[in-house]
Amino acid sequence: MSTQPADFSLPNLPLSAPLQAEPGRERGVYSWWLDTARCPTPEAAGLRQLPDVPRLVHASGRAELLYVGRARRNLHQRIVGQHLRRTRSSALRRTLLAVLLPGDPSWREGAALDGRGRVVLEEAQEQRLTTWMQEHLLLGWAVCATKDDVDALERRWIAEHRPVLNTDGTDHGARLTALKETFREGLPRRS
Repeated sequence: MSTQPADFSLPNLPLSAPLQAEPGRERGVYSWWLDTARCPTPEAAGLRQLPDVPRLVHASGRAELLYVGRARRNLHQRIVGQHLRRTRSSALRRTLLAVLLPGDPSWREGAALDGRGRVVLEEAQEQRLTTWMQEHLLLGWAVCATKDDVDALERRWIAEHRPVLNTDGTDHGARLTALKETFREGLPRRS
């Protein structure tokens, strides 16, 4: 994907399955979408207790916006190295767990808190979450020239579209934070 102008439209981003995505090593802004062609509603995908906010529909008509994030240095590292592998360093993965839990308590199996209080999963559960993401989500991104461009585009897309899984920059963030705290309650500590 090429560098996009600052006014590039979020609903028109090309989308791909997460594990087939090939983000480059440039900086940019990325978006995660529910693949409504495979799962017509968030509830059908197992996502429960989502904030009641309008969800942007992708121009293709086959996806609803869930989350917007930024990669200030490297899209590939942020998406592949963190969001598709490590819950400890991915706010998206921690929020997904929090909204998947009410429909399926087994999402807490193998979960613990590290020494800094971050949620970590055993490898089998990390893989389970990655598989869930591959089966239910789509991914798009726009490359930006500078860190300032990344920050501005992320802020604009969050302010305009209020993605349902974003905590920062949204009026529903406190509700998601409370769901994440519920997920963390009683988890064992792991060194």
